[in-house]
Amino acid sequence: MKLIAITGGIACGKSTVAAWLPEWGGAVLDTDAVVHGLEGPGGEAVEPLLAAFGDELRDGAGGIDRRRLGSMVFADGDALARLNAIVHPLVAERMAAWLRRRTPAGTRFRAVLIPLLYEVGWSEPRWDAVVAVVCREQEQIRRLQARGLTAEEARERLSAQMACDEKARRADYVIRNDGDIAALRAATLAVVRALLENEP
Repeated sequence: MKLIAITGGIACGKSTVAAWLPEWGGAVLDTDAVVHGLEGPGGEAVEPLLAAFGDELRDGAGGIDRRRLGSMVFADGDALARLNAIVHPLVAERMAAWLRRRTPAGTRFRAVLIPLLYEVGWSEPRWDAVVAVVCREQEQIRRLQARGLTAEEARERLSAQMACDEKARRADYVIRNDGDIAALRAATLAVVRALLENEP
């Protein structure tokens, strides 16, 4: 059974792509969702993050105010490194545990959504293929602004990641998401078919 990593730039449509994969036989782990759980109420990362960045990051439900945390770390490389040192090992543990589990009947491939695959050094040859979901930088900024970020905040987040062009260059397959949702779905299905065409 093939093991696929899905990566790409922020606001490029990675989560949308991952959400379709179960339709075509994929078992999917979204590490962004893992991070949300770790930083949510009762999450394992909450207390270490509060100790590192201050109790003012606690939101009303007892988790981490992710918007405030983002404003702190994306403008400060050292702060971002401290955040990653806390969160990434916990994510790696969850991912390893997920990979050890048996897959449900009918599963044709497994996929792990890892936005920072290359940045955090998780691109070692455990993957049968890496798929990068990318789009133009101007489109990333437009989508991030639609989510409520300022143009400056959007550029800070882009500068904290590897450029889409470089991710596309390193990946085995590339899904470009500069068009509409129908085009994205068609491109995703084409990549899934290519991945599975040599399936035993």
